[in-house]
Amino acid sequence: MASRMARIVHMGKLGGFAALLDGRMLELEGRILWPSATALNEALRRAGIASSDLILDTRSTTSIKTAAPVSAPAAAAPRPGGLPLAA
Repeated sequence: MASRMARIVHMGKLGGFAALLDGRMLELEGRILWPSATALNEALRRAGIASSDLILDTRSTTSIKTAAPVSAPAAAAPRPGGLPLAA
């Protein structure tokens, strides 16, 4: 019998922790989101599922960078060997 191991994910915007198993969120004891990794680990243990030691964090640590503006003539330039791009 293969052992099952869940990944723990800190859902940054939701402010809680969730478990993933085979790419799907687990519902344990009627919950999907847990207030702490410790509480989630205990629920996984009670369900007989091992948990990974690493916690994935969905919070971004970098700021969002916007793309540089494109001039209108450059945006309207025809593609090589093709029709011009739609405006």
